[in-house]
Amino acid sequence: MKEVLIIEDDQLVSLTLKSQLERKGFAVNQVFNGSTALRKVINTFPDLILLDIGLPDINGYEVCKQLREFYQRPIIFITSDEDSLAEIKCFEVGADDFVLKTAPFEVLYQRIKRLGVRPTNYQPDDILEFGELKFIPASTDCFYQKKALGLTQEEYELFYFIATKHNSVVSRQIILKVLKGADYDGIDRSIDIKVARIRNKLKTVGLPANIIQSVRSIGYQVCFSIVSESEIVT
Repeated sequence: MKEVLIIEDDQLVSLTLKSQLERKGFAVNQVFNGSTALRKVINTFPDLILLDIGLPDINGYEVCKQLREFYQRPIIFITSDEDSLAEIKCFEVGADDFVLKTAPFEVLYQRIKRLGVRPTNYQPDDILEFGELKFIPASTDCFYQKKALGLTQEEYELFYFIATKHNSVVSRQIILKVLKGADYDGIDRSIDIKVARIRNKLKTVGLPANIIQSVRSIGYQVCFSIVSESEIVT
């Protein structure tokens, strides 16, 4: 069954869409803010995302840009904003389509079908690969040469998120905002603790811990060239 994720803070609109899509044969999940949405996508990889612009924490444009770092399945903006500039902006940040909330549901349904997302013909979740290191959303874990790291869900979310921005430094502020919906206060060490645990698990499967590199006073970056180097050495 094809899965749709609705990212919409208006619960009435979200529930209405959910009911209409379920009658068409889709499985539907709902989230009501941008931070929760990014975590949900990392864990479930829906076949389609319906995304509102005016979310309460991170606006839909920013959510779409963040998603396009790792998610390449269809995204349709649903909005009450009839300004043509809003529509242009949606396409600029990577959306596949734009539908007004005032449009009949059948219009949205036809747009969904046009993007190739139909209730049947389920396809497996996307796998993110760096050499022999693979992130498998269906397992919520990471594998190296078929050996599981044994990550917790929060460790997986963290590693996956910074992995999608490999070779770029990701600040603690961005990590906390995306994965927890919170601001970094300069004291919170929860991210550092999780990184330390992930590093230990990397070592248990034969990979160097410094795949995740610390950048002093900023945050972390993942360097997957180290994976290839380690494979050459072995």
